[in-house]
Amino acid sequence: MEGVKDMHPHIGYSLARIKIEEQLQYAERERLAQAVRKDRPRSIDIARLGERLRVRLFGGPALGGRPMAGAAA
Repeated sequence: MEGVKDMHPHIGYSLARIKIEEQLQYAERERLAQAVRKDRPRSIDIARLGERLRVRLFGGPALGGRPMAGAAA
């Protein structure tokens, strides 16, 4: 550490132990948050979104799609 020249070894050990404990608590919170996100259903159905985008971009039979080239004639 800068500015600290003489630190008792016990103090350094205690600081390191506290820091490791904080990191372990943070990791546990992140694991819990990730588990909650994983278990929750997605608000966007990726498969349906992909199908809707395909219909919008390339046309197709779904409502709201671009008309087919032959349908305009």
